[in-house]
Amino acid sequence: MSRPFGYVYDPRMLLHDCGYDKTMAENPQRIRLIHERLQQDGLLNAEKAIKIEAREASDEELMLNHPKALIDEIAALNNDKLCEEYCKDKEILWTCENTLEAARVASGATIEIVKAAIENRIDNGFAIIRPPGHHSYGKTPRGYCIFNNAVIGAKYALEYLGIKKVAIVDFDYHAGNGTYESVKNDNRIHLTSIHAHHHGAFWPFTREFDYATCNPHTLFVPLNGSMNTEADYLGIFHHVVLPQLRQIKPELIIISAGFDAGYFDIMGPVGQGVKAHGYGHMARLLAEVCPGKTIAVLEGGYFPKNYTESASMLVRGLQGLELPRIEFPKRLSGALVETLWNVLYHHQEWYPELKTKLDKLIEQQKVLKLKEFVPDQILFFGDRMRKIYDDMIKHGICRTKEWFPEVSAEQEKDMNSKIDKYISEYKFSANHDLPNEQQLLAQLVWDEQTRSDAFIQSAPFTTALITEYNAFVDGKIDNMMICDRELVRNAVQNGSFDKHEKYEHPF
Repeated sequence: MSRPFGYVYDPRMLLHDCGYDKTMAENPQRIRLIHERLQQDGLLNAEKAIKIEAREASDEELMLNHPKALIDEIAALNNDKLCEEYCKDKEILWTCENTLEAARVASGATIEIVKAAIENRIDNGFAIIRPPGHHSYGKTPRGYCIFNNAVIGAKYALEYLGIKKVAIVDFDYHAGNGTYESVKNDNRIHLTSIHAHHHGAFWPFTREFDYATCNPHTLFVPLNGSMNTEADYLGIFHHVVLPQLRQIKPELIIISAGFDAGYFDIMGPVGQGVKAHGYGHMARLLAEVCPGKTIAVLEGGYFPKNYTESASMLVRGLQGLELPRIEFPKRLSGALVETLWNVLYHHQEWYPELKTKLDKLIEQQKVLKLKEFVPDQILFFGDRMRKIYDDMIKHGICRTKEWFPEVSAEQEKDMNSKIDKYISEYKFSANHDLPNEQQLLAQLVWDEQTRSDAFIQSAPFTTALITEYNAFVDGKIDNMMICDRELVRNAVQNGSFDKHEKYEHPF
């Protein structure tokens, strides 16, 4: 690479630390451990990388995506009591007295590394920042996120750096819902979000994060099954992400780089199954679309062994270094095949390459004497879950701590062992063959086995989420993320809202 790789890291972001919940998964060690790991691997050495100095974003820069009122609210939080009280009508949010400084630095760091790429001072880059941003929009901080760093970086490039088209690609486990709200009416920004959905039974529990997006510059790939692999994610890229990006020709790609879809991050076996080198390959493919101007911005990722290995592989991909090989599978997971067919049907009117692919898939079904795929057979289970969350927020009674159970020593040992095992099997290579058209078409054959797999893969965790909701409504468990049993009971008794309805078991 003719120019150095760029990175940004600033210890001021370590000061964002929850004083009233020591179980918090989004904690300072995330960026410290990633930074240390990249240094240890020699990926930030002066021969190949340059540090871009971070700074606090100005009010004007933050107001590219957020009102001054939000900045003022965060500025007023100067002790733990105020911080926790502030979050009682927010969705999965915590703050501290140093939150504003850290969040300003995170957004300012993103702007500076984007500027460095656009000004041709670096070849690609990684913003090692926190608090994350992709759930925040407007006056609504949530999901650990204060200011939307990726969107602020994108809008800064559009407003001040002469860029006409930006793509944001979000492969965090959770939907980039704040990013969507921030850019849905801005056709200068193309958003891809690959995220857990589970037929709406997973947060944020709304229909709009299914595949049927309202415009051509939003691509959602909702995952209804658990443990999709790195090969499945690369399939998503080859089938729908890369064709769309090739058509829109972005001048800047910002990766919302969450690693919580990683193999045995804290969601364990009900999460996704992307092994670390999968992130390297996704970054490599994006950097080929937009050479030198692909910037990764840290979002989620909460189990250290996973997110440090994943960050290292991501940077290797952005630097064009050797990566472990990934075998191209003959078939993708059944639930994902169903989603990709629906995505192709939905987006064909805007993207000729996707229309051509869909036509060939339909012809393939005929040649193989298989039934045609019937699109839009939608299952959705999020309405009642969304209702209880909205009631908690409206009445300011959100649970503000201990959202996730801590990983036990035994679980940690097992998770580390599983990650170590696949690391031991790496086979590095500089050459990575692209799938040909016939291989891609064969991955999406829709037959009886694929239909069965789609059900088998999506049913367990979807059912578990609904079962948890029903148990909470029945008073059998004390809490469910932001929902507290005693607070809900009191609110129902004093008439603040009605008792919530259970689901009949869907399967």
